[in-house]
Amino acid sequence: MRSLIIFFFCLTVQYALAQSGQRPGATTQRSPVATERGGGPGNRTTTGANSRTAAEGRGGTIAGGSTKAGNTGSRSNTPAGRPGNTVVTPNDQWAGTWKVDYKPWPHIPAVTMQLQIGTPRQNMLYPALLSLDYGEFHGSYYLLLVRKNEQQLGIGRGKYPVKETPFKLGIWLLYLNGTFNYSRKGNEMPVMEIERMWIKDFGIFMKGLYDDDEIFVSTKVTLRDMLYSNPIQLKKISHQPWAAPAAQKIVDPDRDSIYLGLYDRIDVDDSTGQLTIVDEDQLDKDTVTLVHNGRTLLRSQEINEQTQSQRIRLDTGMNLLAFFADNYGRLPPNTGDMRVAIDGKKYSFDFSDRSNAYATFLVAQLYRRPVAGKPLPSPDTILPAVPALPPARDTAALTRTAVSRRDQYVTTIKVKQREITLELWDAQTEDGDSISLRLNDQWIASGFPVKKQIQELKITLQPGENRLQFMADNLGRIPPNTAALRLLFDKISRRVDLSTDMKRNNMIRIIYEE
Repeated sequence: MRSLIIFFFCLTVQYALAQSGQRPGATTQRSPVATERGGGPGNRTTTGANSRTAAEGRGGTIAGGSTKAGNTGSRSNTPAGRPGNTVVTPNDQWAGTWKVDYKPWPHIPAVTMQLQIGTPRQNMLYPALLSLDYGEFHGSYYLLLVRKNEQQLGIGRGKYPVKETPFKLGIWLLYLNGTFNYSRKGNEMPVMEIERMWIKDFGIFMKGLYDDDEIFVSTKVTLRDMLYSNPIQLKKISHQPWAAPAAQKIVDPDRDSIYLGLYDRIDVDDSTGQLTIVDEDQLDKDTVTLVHNGRTLLRSQEINEQTQSQRIRLDTGMNLLAFFADNYGRLPPNTGDMRVAIDGKKYSFDFSDRSNAYATFLVAQLYRRPVAGKPLPSPDTILPAVPALPPARDTAALTRTAVSRRDQYVTTIKVKQREITLELWDAQTEDGDSISLRLNDQWIASGFPVKKQIQELKITLQPGENRLQFMADNLGRIPPNTAALRLLFDKISRRVDLSTDMKRNNMIRIIYEE
């Protein structure tokens, strides 16, 4: 009887093998698992009908797209989701899909965080799609990541919501800042942990908690606490770079795109420029790192009285200057300011700007034109003169317009220097704003264009109180009329952000003490 059972069992096995197309004794082969060697990514070869050929997002499979010149890596032309052979050759340790299921308590469902990272631009700028899922909540966000060094990616302050339902996380996304730190053990898939710079602001912590239906409060608390302070370690689950059409726009945006930490491109001719790092507020142990096209120029440099200017040599073509806040100092946030003087113009890239508050990084783009031209003026050359004032009758018209608007007092400053310098520039998108300035009862500028490069004005104060008025001539393409103002006096500087419109002026009181 036992022999009969064994006989029928062997027949069954042979029949099953014949149906699968294999001969008895053949070894069943699995699709090779992605491997990385020496701390860096290796080659991934996937075969078989069950293999997936692209990183998957919430809305389905993201795949395809041509490889932009300058990007690394290659992709197969096999359509995603179909059976077939796909060969992916990743050569960037960050690109791919990373995931964590965060579960703070055993009795509650996990919060799923997924981060899809695309191929980098110039091996520095990484586009990414962040997804959060917890119960009924789903949120997906575009963001920019910037390579700080071999083991760290800076996390962008701006996270543009692609979709959020049934409520919005809003300002809590600021908590997700700092860096992703890469590590890998043996042959295991790599992981990256979040190293935050803490934002201990109670107003942010409670903001929006009760804005929606009360049934979402518990869900909001779990998501907020995860973003705020709980350890997060994401594990790499795919080497396939994120390749959605939006990825290219994140690292190479149009001039009027949403700001995610990448400043508009500035074209220059000079091969060198003067670089200065200063603190726009009190010296409070702020430290910064500066990376130029992948080369570290400053590493955890404290901003203090001894901070020195240095000449920087630009590469021909695009120069990416990534300015990182390493901490928030004793008085959060970091208020470091990277100033660049080149082609006789001055530019400021400043963590004090409202759009950069509590940011981990900001990136300047300086494109050095490859065409040799005539000798250019020194970066220390005096900036263009202020636009001429209109005739007297138009000055009277300016006064009537200014008086018809409400004055909003911005700040009061005390100085011991009669002649002070004003520096004006557009700290956001240059959109055609122009302003007029009046000191006490005298107009000192009209139709003053607010540009990306810094422009200077010198003013002479009278003893006692001086009223410096800023009036919008227009609203530009993007209302309201905005400008950044820096006042230089007594060997110090004071930064003020201006915002005016057709009903409101800005007024600064300057007290000159002889």
